[in-house]
Amino acid sequence: MFKPRLDVFLAFPIHTTALVANFLTLLFLPLVRPPITLSVLLAALLVYLSMFFGVKSAAHKNSRRLSLTDDDKPGVR
Repeated sequence: MFKPRLDVFLAFPIHTTALVANFLTLLFLPLVRPPITLSVLLAALLVYLSMFFGVKSAAHKNSRRLSLTDDDKPGVR
């Protein structure tokens, strides 16, 4: 199951704010009916921010894995 990593979101507050604002804007955008270019631009921004947080979350998980000592690694004696 997907579990969001809040420490990654808190480390980048401007990006997190842009992600939440963009998501809410796209959620209520059909009520206003803006030009299609604005909708495409906002969807592209949402994809970019999602990929940004995915990379940062994966990098954070891998850096923790690389920083383990031999005593902390499972299966290493």
